[in-house]
Amino acid sequence: MAIDLSDYVDSLRREVTPLGTTLFAAVADTELAQHLSDAFWEARLDGFFVGYTADDDGIVAAVGGVELSRAAVALVVLYAGIRVLRNRILNMNTSFRAKAGPVEFEQQNSATMLAEMLKQLRDRKTQLLDRAQAVGTKVTLMDAYSVRLLYPASYFGGPELTTGG
Repeated sequence: MAIDLSDYVDSLRREVTPLGTTLFAAVADTELAQHLSDAFWEARLDGFFVGYTADDDGIVAAVGGVELSRAAVALVVLYAGIRVLRNRILNMNTSFRAKAGPVEFEQQNSATMLAEMLKQLRDRKTQLLDRAQAVGTKVTLMDAYSVRLLYPASYFGGPELTTGG
């Protein structure tokens, strides 16, 4: 059985929209569904969802036939929310100033606050990886430097790392 990530566009919209605003109301459902699909693959690169695959339409299927749980979908929504907010923060101007004759308008967003937001998003991702490791989930993390398995034996060369030869 498969899960269609586009069914969770409303969840993503709630994840990224501040209460009482319509910040992402104009964003098409198809675009948010694509962010969900990209988030699935980002989480997959971080070692989650091993044994699952997704097609270009965001249909997630398990190799063994076990459907993605609602908790796993929530993880995809969280990853997508982080992606959307990160892009939003990166696209924000920290200062805007307009002047027409004697009338002047100035608006500033704190660069320090934006940097802190990005740090919190990074810390949340690290926390998710640490929790997966703590409950014994083997998580493979791929980054620009290496591919490594994140479980306790990887740090001290336990028996799970031996190659048998």
